[in-house]
Amino acid sequence: MKWAHIDFANRLWRVDIDNLKIARKHVVPLSDQMLALLEEMKAITGQYEYVFYHTGMHQPYSEEFINNALDILGYAGKQTGHGFRHIASTNLNELGYMGDAIEKQMAHDKKSSIRAVYNHAQHLDERRKIMQVWADFLDLLRDTGEVVDFQTARQQIEGSLTKQIQTSLSDINSSALVKALLDKGLSNRDIKNLLDKN
Repeated sequence: MKWAHIDFANRLWRVDIDNLKIARKHVVPLSDQMLALLEEMKAITGQYEYVFYHTGMHQPYSEEFINNALDILGYAGKQTGHGFRHIASTNLNELGYMGDAIEKQMAHDKKSSIRAVYNHAQHLDERRKIMQVWADFLDLLRDTGEVVDFQTARQQIEGSLTKQIQTSLSDINSSALVKALLDKGLSNRDIKNLLDKN
């Protein structure tokens, strides 16, 4: 993960196509938790090219860093870094999220898919929701130690997300909202048209 690929304004990690097995674009929506972690990391490695940079060795941490850490924690032969992808995929499917969006999030496009090459942001809204729900789901597991069932967990998390959105929107004053829309590239005419429609 390179700092240049983190799009904080749009809450995305624009994965370098060189890091993928096939040459295509891939974007990863970032949860609130991940953005907070990146802000913390900025103070440590923000001056380097890579987010997770070994300052002693003067190189990014290798792919084996996570596996070595898991081994040290006693998970040798039980869990790998890549295995977390399987856990996420299985649980997100159990939570009832769109299978195509989950597969897209895991970058599981078919190599021959022309559509995948040109439509790298497919299901982006659903994937944003999935990444936030997954981060909140992990927080729920950490904080409570158990989840009664997946559907209850999904209802609790999505209910919490809806309340957060409503609260944050009601807290924004109109001038800040207009400025944010202008910063996103909307013109005054676009904003007026939106207001007229509503």
